[in-house]
Amino acid sequence: MNRFAQFLRFLRVSRLLLWTLWIIYRERQRVVKARQRGNYEVQPNIEVLLKVLRAFRATALQLGVLMIKLGQFLSARADILPEQALSVLADLQDEVPPAPFEHVAAVIEAEYGKPLTEIFSSFEEQCTAAASLGQVHRATLASTGETVAVKVQRPHITQLVGMDLSTLRFVIWVVNRFFQSDFIDLKGLYREFRRTVYEEIDYVTEATNAKRFREMFREDPTIYIPHVYEEYISKRVLVLEWIDGIKVNDYAALDAGGYSRLEIANRTVRAYFYQFFEEGFFHADPHPGNIFVKKNSPSDDPVIAFLDFGMVGSLTGSMKRAIRDLFLGLVLSDSKKMVDSLLKLGFVGEGANQAALEQALDIMLEHYFGMTLGQVRELEVSDVAHDLDTLLYGQPFRIPSQFAFAGRAVSTLVGVSTGLAPNFNFVDVATPYARKFLKLDAEGISQTAQNILKEAIDAGQVLLELPKSVNRLIGKIEAGQVEVRLANLPGNNSRSRRARQRNGAAMSTGGSGVGGLTWSFFFGASLAAGVYLTNLHQGLPGWFCLGIAGVSALGLLFRR
Repeated sequence: MNRFAQFLRFLRVSRLLLWTLWIIYRERQRVVKARQRGNYEVQPNIEVLLKVLRAFRATALQLGVLMIKLGQFLSARADILPEQALSVLADLQDEVPPAPFEHVAAVIEAEYGKPLTEIFSSFEEQCTAAASLGQVHRATLASTGETVAVKVQRPHITQLVGMDLSTLRFVIWVVNRFFQSDFIDLKGLYREFRRTVYEEIDYVTEATNAKRFREMFREDPTIYIPHVYEEYISKRVLVLEWIDGIKVNDYAALDAGGYSRLEIANRTVRAYFYQFFEEGFFHADPHPGNIFVKKNSPSDDPVIAFLDFGMVGSLTGSMKRAIRDLFLGLVLSDSKKMVDSLLKLGFVGEGANQAALEQALDIMLEHYFGMTLGQVRELEVSDVAHDLDTLLYGQPFRIPSQFAFAGRAVSTLVGVSTGLAPNFNFVDVATPYARKFLKLDAEGISQTAQNILKEAIDAGQVLLELPKSVNRLIGKIEAGQVEVRLANLPGNNSRSRRARQRNGAAMSTGGSGVGGLTWSFFFGASLAAGVYLTNLHQGLPGWFCLGIAGVSALGLLFRR
């Protein structure tokens, strides 16, 4: 692009982003401030939001490159946009006119340093899929005769991405400069989006992801990941095994092949729950164009093939622990524990009104708390998603990129699975994976019991030693071996010395009372804890606390 064309694009993108981000920020600020005041009746101006997002969508499709990706990125951010507005961007397809074939050939030859005809014995000039960042062609390797999929970056894509990212950074600077953007972390949004885009245009990273997924499902015959050709991996070109398959939303072809659409939905969603809960590494773009049923698989045993590994998400060990704590807070209906867990996960920014967040969670917990598993099965996933979206948008939450990816993947999966089989039940498929993740299976409960026992023994040892330590301290105070000095108060005059002498005498006469009070405290606390834990069917910790209560009672008797 020449300088004048670059300048025109800068003006057009800047105008689009300034208008869009300002309306998004203004509406969310108004709603969050009202909710913090306890006014839950205030709603965003949906008509204005829909108007600006429709304009964004139309312009993004014209500009291509990064604007389509930004629209898709925003469509996963329920912390930034309300549910009705998200739907405008949800089906924004990353499909644009393909780049001319001569440009594609030039990129391949530049990457491999050979003429195209020496690498491939045949190469289809018409691409099978075209996106804003790259496109895919079917070809045949000259060395082996294998049919392959060749993924090629669009020419000059790095330059175009850099231009649009610079424009986005400039617009965010302007918004932050003139408006107090406490309710949306625009700088964090930019960092996450920039990282995501650069990962997606690096085909070396995508090849690594594909190989990891292939290893993950190596023992699962129901899931297939295409092979990556190591000798043809480069930053701008990637060669993978060609998959002959039927798209999961091509219902007519699936029915004609005799495939069970319910089984396809089950296997697809199970594969994702395995990624989420067991591996902590998941395919973040499960739209129908990336999920196929292999044509050569039996109709009664369909094999699901996943494609395109440019967008992935991951959950670290600390994130998994915080998620378990969040679930525990949900089970106990403890909004404070839930907010603490959300803080660890990055959902709550610094300076957020935690009391207001706890109040909002309490309202939501009242709605769902106490449901039986049968009632949970009857819940519509879309209804729960609506409540979560409302909570995220109306409170000062922000969604970390990994959870935005996971949320987008789940919402896309809901659409894919219910389209395949309207009677598909998400809860039934998710339950065994969630139980194992939350350590509610037999092995997990055993481990949890061991941890509880260890903590109970440690706590018991502290409780047994504490009265002795307190008595030793009281003895030292009675003997005058401990002196308390108060800063900035006169301590050398006769009045201060006489006061300390009177206090020492009082301690000497009341020392036994303090010791008795200590034993009484431990008796009451241990007895209450033992009764509470026993009622919760925590037999071992409960009886342990009751034992501590018995020891405390003996201590009281001997004090007398």
